[in-house]
Amino acid sequence: MQHITSTGRSFDAFRLARERGVLEGTLDVAVAPRLADRLADGVTGIDPLCWRIAGTRDAAGRPALAIAIAGRVPVTCQRCLAPLVVAVDRQTVTLLAKSEQDADALDAGSADEVLVADHALVPSELVEDELLLTLPFAPTHEPGACVAGKA
Repeated sequence: MQHITSTGRSFDAFRLARERGVLEGTLDVAVAPRLADRLADGVTGIDPLCWRIAGTRDAAGRPALAIAIAGRVPVTCQRCLAPLVVAVDRQTVTLLAKSEQDADALDAGSADEVLVADHALVPSELVEDELLLTLPFAPTHEPGACVAGKA
């Protein structure tokens, strides 16, 4: 098994799956461009999000990536507009397709996510994608936990 700590460079997803390689690293969500409008302002002291991308195969032997992300993400409560820290712990298996046509065929026959990997992929972009799929659309504090006087 190949084990690489990523420096943000791109990789060949099919090769990673074939070689059962592993990429891992961290992502500072505060500087992730596609997350900027989802994050709470002024929250400090949040550790970077940890991620791991492992090449694998699904039960049918098709190439896939096992993507895991874990950490805490500061968002804004949509009820009281105060900061709220959301814990993230997501593991996903994503099938690899060589084209849109292959992706459509895989998507029709599987409950797994499908990714067209017809070009080199960037780990941070995959991690941002997973995070965007994981974060709640309208995050709120638990009932009764909003900042007094704003809810």
